[in-house]
Formats: sequence, structure tokens, C-alpha cells
Amino acid sequence: MKHWITLNGNGGNKLVIKDHYCIAASLFQVTVWKNEQLLLQHHTDTPQPGYPTLAGDQLYQGTGILDLAANVRHEIPGMQEAIRTAGGEYSVSHGNEYTPSVFAWAPDGSAVAVSVKWIGHPGPPPAKVLLLDKEGRLLQTLWEDQNLPVAALHISDKWILAGTPQFRVFNKGTLKATILPEHLPAVRIEMTADEKQLLLLQHDHIGLWNTETGKEINHWKGNWNDATITPNGKYIIAVDAEGKAFLINTSAPLEQQQIEAPGAIFSVAADDNRLLAFFTQGAIVRTTTLL
Repeated sequence: MKHWITLNGNGGNKLVIKDHYCIAASLFQVTVWKNEQLLLQHHTDTPQPGYPTLAGDQLYQGTGILDLAANVRHEIPGMQEAIRTAGGEYSVSHGNEYTPSVFAWAPDGSAVAVSVKWIGHPGPPPAKVLLLDKEGRLLQTLWEDQNLPVAALHISDKWILAGTPQFRVFNKGTLKATILPEHLPAVRIEMTADEKQLLLLQHDHIGLWNTETGKEINHWKGNWNDATITPNGKYIIAVDAEGKAFLINTSAPLEQQQIEAPGAIFSVAADDNRLLAFFTQGAIVRTTTLL
């Protein structure tokens, strides 16, 4: 049986594993472990949907920044108002405003992409993707439509990725968009460290894409609940609807090795050596070696 280490503290299904840190976030709370020991738990009064981004000891999450060394969260002035008004594009009132569906911060904390949805009386576009700077100022409206809000966003050093109905890859410098021929909106987006491989989790399949050619490398059909790719691109960890986790070697894509686990898994994150998992029973977070 594979050896799993239980991380004490509250869980969360949005997982990050980087350097010495393991992070589990939910809408109103984030828990951080350092070297597998509980470092801090922090609660927010407003929902912060999406995956946090760790840069050094600064954790960018939603509308604020959590200083891990000081255990202090700083709300970004103007960020919430920028979201409510779509960067000042609309006049709003209570009950007639935009609310965030998902945040994705740049690796260095210089900008944040926000999927927003309109609540209230009909009028403005019901779904938008905004690009804001680190002070909450609107840089660009990347997308808007009479559609459901985007459920997945990702920012890398070169790209801004949006799980719109036609998947969009924005050049970070020019903000020019390329459309990938996906048929369903992505629910999770990840890239390898070299940004050459792109993993898209859809409702009925996982797609692995080459960002240089814009071509799909491999495709795994199934009822997948979650998936992640290691930074070196060697492995994909995929979780099915029953909570079973599988290790897929990207150089041998037809082989799926089930990962031994003490219960059903809901979501995962991985670095090149370790696996972090959120378990459905008891909201427990555990870690183990990847191989």
C-alpha cells in the first residue's frame, strides 16, 4: 500500500503544491502547510473562487494577498469595486452587479484574470472575463458573451488561458487570442513549467495540447472529476467520477496505473515528485510520493 501522510487542519478542494508548501483552498478559507506541518489557516468573509497562486511567501487569492510569513491578508483596494462594475464599465447597485466566478493570478502577481457573472436586472452581458492589474485597474475585457460564466482560467508567463465555449489562448504581450477547437468549456486548465504542454479538463475527456503547434497531443475519454499534470510534463494524474486516481505516463498514454489510496479522492495537485489529494470522506488532505 502506498504511504500517505495526513495533513492536519481543514481541507479544501483547490490544491497547490510548490516548493515546501502544500495549500488547500475553499471559497472562504485557505490552509497552508510547510514541510507537511500546519503553518496557518485563514478565513475570508467574501468568497474567493479559484486556485491560489504562490510567489515566494506571498499567496495571491481572489481579491487579496496573504503574507505567509506574517499570516496577514491584505485586501487590494478597489478590486471588489472593479469586479462589481466590470472595471468601471457599468453603473451598479446592490443586487445589480457583477460577481466573481473564478480568479487566476499571474505567477508573479502582476495581474489577475477574473471570470464574472451579472446578477440583477437584464442589461449588461451576463458573462465576462476581465484582466486587471495588481491594483485592480481594468487592463482589458478579454471576452464577453450571452453565456454562462467561464469556469476555468489560467495565467502563465506567456499566456492567458480562458475556458470559454471556444477555448481561447491569449498572448500575454499582445492580448491577441487564438482559438483551440475544443467542443466543451474547460473546467480546469494547467500548463507544464516550460509552457509547451497544455492540459484541459473537460466534462467528458482530458486533452493534452502542444502550445507551439496548437495541436492536440493526446485525448483521454471518460467521466473525469479532476486532473493535473506534473511541471516536467511526464505524468498526468486523473481522478474519475468514483474517486479513483490514475497515473498516466505521457510518453505511454494508453497505460493508466491506478494509484493506491485510503479512500475516494476528489481533487489533486502534483509537483515532479509528490502528489497532494483532497479526499471526499472527512474533507482530509493527504500527500504521498508520486512513484
